[in-house]
Order: sequence, then structure tokens, then C-alpha cells
Amino acid sequence: MPNEGDPTRENQMNKIHEFLMVGMIFSTTACASIGMNSVQKLEGLSPGMSSEQVVEILGEPESTQMTEEKWILEYTLHENWKGFVPYVVVFDKDTRTLEGWFEDEEGYRENQTRMGETFRPLLEQGQGAAVAPAGPNDPDLQRWITGNYYYFSSSAVVSAASERSLTLCADGRFLESGEFSASSGGAAPDWGAASRGGSGGRWSISGDRQSGTISLSFGGGGTKNIRYQVGSQEEQTMVFDGTMYAYAGVADCG
Repeated sequence: MPNEGDPTRENQMNKIHEFLMVGMIFSTTACASIGMNSVQKLEGLSPGMSSEQVVEILGEPESTQMTEEKWILEYTLHENWKGFVPYVVVFDKDTRTLEGWFEDEEGYRENQTRMGETFRPLLEQGQGAAVAPAGPNDPDLQRWITGNYYYFSSSAVVSAASERSLTLCADGRFLESGEFSASSGGAAPDWGAASRGGSGGRWSISGDRQSGTISLSFGGGGTKNIRYQVGSQEEQTMVFDGTMYAYAGVADCG
């Protein structure tokens, strides 16, 4: 990202990160800057921009903070292979001109930890002996396809976003989760909806390294078959029941 390699800037950003712990917080009602790989919007920023110019590029911030020296805007941007990432955008308090921006790595780790704590009980459902795989299994294929898979889509027309993930653990457990939100958009949306859900259990696989079937057996009861097909090996994508998922890394199964 621009201006992140300057040691002087890095020192300033470290100080600002400390200010975040004690700054006065002024919450806003703005939504996250959703959109596939919206982190690319940061490429349009440059030091010295006015706050109006920054908001025109990134949209309204989720929150603002005022410290003794700085005015800070906070955003959540989507990054391919990583998900939603918090970013901090820093301005001079008096001139409201842009000084720098950085990823809130600590905030991202905390978010991931909270998500793991939320969904870990679902993964633990698959540990019980009473939950058996739903179909025939190929151990070699199971090792090959193990990982975290992620899907995201959004629509500017109705300010809607849908996020889904499928975690396939090497020990035969799985976690399937999804989140959806939508509103009519605008400064004062006149309708909105949001939902989040997840389930876990045991999984098995049959087929080959091009296509086949993943069988899910849910801890709460019930089974489901998912057709898989390799999307793009270069871009590390997999098609599950007609929907393209990105490979998001090694499965974190605890």
C-alpha cells in the first residue's frame, strides 16, 4: 500500500495505534464498505487528500475517533483470500488532510478469534461417535481437498451482501456457515434484514481431483450431498453446487 514503507510514517502509525486505545470514540451509523476486494480502493488514496476526497473514494466510515493530535476514520474492507479487514485512516486534526492509513492487524486477529469461538461448538458436534460420515470416503481425496473455502457477493442496487464459508477438516469434521445482510440503501434506509447461521458435523468424499461428491452428516441430524468441481487451479477456486468458492487457507479446526 502507498506510504507504508516509510520508517517515519511507521513510527507515526505506531503512535496512532496507541492513541486508539485512549481516544474519544464517536460512533456513526454508516455501513462497512462492502464489495468484493474493496481493499483495492486504497490504491486511490494519497497523502494530502482532503477528508471529503477520501470519503468519496472509500464511502462513509463505520466510526470516527478524535485524539489529541489526529482525526481517525475506521473502515472495514473486503480482501480476497482474507475476508473483511479493519482499516484505520488518519488525518491531521486541524487541517483534516490525509496523513496515512494502515490495516488494524490486532483488530483483524480479534475478529477471527471471536468467529472461531462462535463456531467452535459447531465443529465439536462432529467429534461425537454418534455422528458418522454420510457416504463412502476416499482418504487421499479427503487430504487433498481439506481447507477453508470462502464465497462473497454483493449488490449495490439493494445494498445487499452474502458471505459463505465451508471448512473441511483433515480429521473428518466440517463447518458450514453463512451471513446475509441487506437494506434499501441511502442515508436513512427504510428497510433492512440480516441473518447469520452455521452448522457442523462429519464429512466424506468420493470422486477424483476434478469432480465428485462431498457428503455432509450434521451433528444436529440430517445429511446433505455437495457436488464439487475444480474451478481454477491458478486462482485456487472450487465450485460447490454451482457456486464458485475461493480457497482461503489451511483449515483452522482447533
